[in-house]
Amino acid sequence: MSPHCRPARHSRIALASLALAAPTMTGHAALGQDLRLVDVAVVEDLRVDGEKFGEFSALVADPTGGGVIAVSDRGYLARIGVATDGGRLSLTLPETLQVLTGPEGNPVRDADFNPEGAALLADGTIAIVSESGPTLAVFDQSGAWLRHEKLPTGLQDATRQSSPKDGIEALAWTEATGFLAMLEEPAMGEPRNDHRLHSIRAGVIAMDLPGTESISIKGMEIVGHTLLILERTRGDASDALYPYLRRADLAACLAAAACTGTAIPIPVPGISDADFEGLAVLPDSHLLIVSDDKIDGRVRSVFALLRLE
Repeated sequence: MSPHCRPARHSRIALASLALAAPTMTGHAALGQDLRLVDVAVVEDLRVDGEKFGEFSALVADPTGGGVIAVSDRGYLARIGVATDGGRLSLTLPETLQVLTGPEGNPVRDADFNPEGAALLADGTIAIVSESGPTLAVFDQSGAWLRHEKLPTGLQDATRQSSPKDGIEALAWTEATGFLAMLEEPAMGEPRNDHRLHSIRAGVIAMDLPGTESISIKGMEIVGHTLLILERTRGDASDALYPYLRRADLAACLAAAACTGTAIPIPVPGISDADFEGLAVLPDSHLLIVSDDKIDGRVRSVFALLRLE
């Protein structure tokens, strides 16, 4: 395990249309089937601008290049430089944070806006969903509120959630479907592994996620036709957390209005208590995931660099 914080070499991440007609995003090779852990970095007990650094619930690729923008439950954006040279993960941590502000310019955390899933839009703005409300809003890269957006119909009523804390956890966007989103847990009354992928334009896709344990949805990304879902199960006896990456063909799922895909375990040796929630796709078939951890008041972020090959 290597908690690197040396300067990252910045390379531009190209923005591209996410329309399903395109086989891949510009700047990204076709994603492979096998998942490999490349490196891990842990950042803990750090303050930036007087804020505790961490509790990240979402990641998006930084369109200005060289890394990611992390969305914190604490109501801010953090630009983190990422370098993946030589099979190692190097992070350049920010010196300042961008506080998310509402329509009147006040911090959204003072208005019961609790950031969860996020999606990078084609114009470089960032859509963020709050589990409170629920609410979907678009922000610029400085964290300023731009507008409200409509959630898929089946996700607008919070009383259908299995609990107040099991709201919308994963968000994505494509030209063909508009916004796509998933609840952390199946809706009230649904079997524990019968999830739903809700979209603005393509309706509801049934997600049958078989297994003996309950599966929690944590994050989502789309690259061309490939749907990537970050999932987690919890050990009944040990209470350990087990992250998984589900890979599916989104076009096939849309055509069938149903989807299962393939679940691939994410091995992170030596760390069994990291609650991974953020997922971003980087160049060269790399993925970055980050944990949203607050343990006895101590904030810790585990970053894991993965590669699909």
